Amino acid sequence: MEIITGLLLGLSTLLFMGAVFFYLIKTTIVSGKNAGAAVATGIILGDIIYVILLLQGFSEILKNESLIKWFALIGGILLLTIGISYLLKKKHISEDKNVATVSLWIHFTKGFVLNFINPFVAAVWIAFLAINESQFVDQSAVVSSLTITLLIIYITDLLKVFFAEKLRRFLTPSILKKAYRFMGIIMVLFGLKLCYHFFTLF
Repeated sequence: MEIITGLLLGLSTLLFMGAVFFYLIKTTIVSGKNAGAAVATGIILGDIIYVILLLQGFSEILKNESLIKWFALIGGILLLTIGISYLLKKKHISEDKNVATVSLWIHFTKGFVLNFINPFVAAVWIAFLAINESQFVDQSAVVSSLTITLLIIYITDLLKVFFAEKLRRFLTPSILKKAYRFMGIIMVLFGLKLCYHFFTLF
């Protein structure tokens, strides 16, 4: 039963198309599959940390409004910074496409930070834990289900990288430039959304 629950919860995250999703796709298209995989690994590390914290009984801390609002502000500022840098970028996109100038560790770190400081990610994992605890009395079943969820999320993120890499081959520099601007606008909008949540949580 925990296998089915974990699988369904993991697949349900395919419906979430937040800033991290667009950053994953953008990184893969511009910098290649290795960079995309590094972002995906950073993302899943953030998820793993949230799961460990929740299983250790830190759910009340993660629900704390003060913590949530500051996470929202930090995340908002970070997304705004990234988004504006995309919009103001002068360098031709085709140069980025063919030269891996950014360390995989930087891609990994950005994926981790963008995911971990998003308060909505914490809310999702709190909800997932609640669903599991309402279904399973045995703690080991809860752990198994959440582990499967994490595995499914990582696999689906790697599949997104795979398909984005395939798409990358057919994109012209002109289309890539437009995609870069689009990603910048998306990042700015998500950043503004998080900043808005910071002020409304007072």
